[in-house]
Amino acid sequence: VVVGSNGGHRAISYPGASFSTDKTLTLDYASGALQEADLVGNAAVLAYYRQPPKYRYFDGCSNGGKNASVVMAVLGDNYDGVVAGDGVYGHSNENTGGSDMSGMTAAWARAQQQVPLSAAKGALVYRAELAACDALDGIADGIVSNPEACHFNPEVLLCAGSSNDSCLTAAEIQAVNAIRSDLKDATGRVIGAPYGLGDPSQAAPFTGALSSGFLAMAFRTTTYDPTTFNVDRDFTTVMQVLDGVYGMSGSIEGIGNYLKQGKKLIVYHGWDDMLVQPYVSTRLYAALKKRVGPDLANARLYMFPGMGHCGGGVGASTADLLSGVVNWVEHGIAPDDSLVAAKLNSAGGVLLTRPLCEYPKTPRYVGGLPSDARSFSCVALRDSDSE
Repeated sequence: VVVGSNGGHRAISYPGASFSTDKTLTLDYASGALQEADLVGNAAVLAYYRQPPKYRYFDGCSNGGKNASVVMAVLGDNYDGVVAGDGVYGHSNENTGGSDMSGMTAAWARAQQQVPLSAAKGALVYRAELAACDALDGIADGIVSNPEACHFNPEVLLCAGSSNDSCLTAAEIQAVNAIRSDLKDATGRVIGAPYGLGDPSQAAPFTGALSSGFLAMAFRTTTYDPTTFNVDRDFTTVMQVLDGVYGMSGSIEGIGNYLKQGKKLIVYHGWDDMLVQPYVSTRLYAALKKRVGPDLANARLYMFPGMGHCGGGVGASTADLLSGVVNWVEHGIAPDDSLVAAKLNSAGGVLLTRPLCEYPKTPRYVGGLPSDARSFSCVALRDSDSE
């Protein structure tokens, strides 16, 4: 039985101004609709089958990934396994390094405040990154397998003369560096995560409506211009409302308690995601390690090389993670490095496959057909890979 909901709100696109001044509707969007769907779904199963489900799972990406964090923290007793993709996790006062909704909102606002990059300039940066880092995994195939080992400096693209599509101005370089850096408050505390190696021209267009919408919810106004957001002046309010009042994302403490019960979690994220920063998920993993220690054995993180937001991109982005968590829960077989992702064409045909490596391991080419996952091995980062 599959149960879904509209998050408590019929929206054409992003959440925000249509209910940002209504506390009840915003609470419903944050967590209330999840609890209602849980109750209704369970009641329907009981009524039809005359017995409760033996196992219960939650699977979501993007806003569904955010909802997965709430499900674990608030409804964790009701679920056996969760798959959470490209989501939002924790509360800012838990020092998540920006994996929380407040930190992400602040980072989105920062993206709106940078000098805009044209599509041509964004593509220029992405091509230069590939040229510098593509072969670090042993093969130049248009996919950077481990962005954490890539130390590309956009200053190599500085225009020698007038600006054109083959170079960046100093202001454009500053913009790229800004969105790919930690966002810190006046005390030096990291409150927002950086973007990875995706096309930097996409960050502002992708996050404009979201930054405006979540800031409008935080300040309970119908509109909010993210270019006016000031971290030191405004972030405390954002944190107090999005985390404290609404619980927009599930706390690290709550997710940790879910794992301590032996429940299973698969987190995944596309390294080229230019909507939700990929380092949100790696920092969630680090925060959970501090919180639960050995119980982190009940969680796995998979970072998809070359994948955009919840799919797409140059890399393999289609994988059956739900079956992975089901097999783990019901048969005790952890997925580890056994999962494979595929890149499909428009007709559903397989163009290439890649192994999904349990983070922090990454795929490395070991010989054979480059389009075959069996030609890659999951390895730990070596010092030589980051040179």
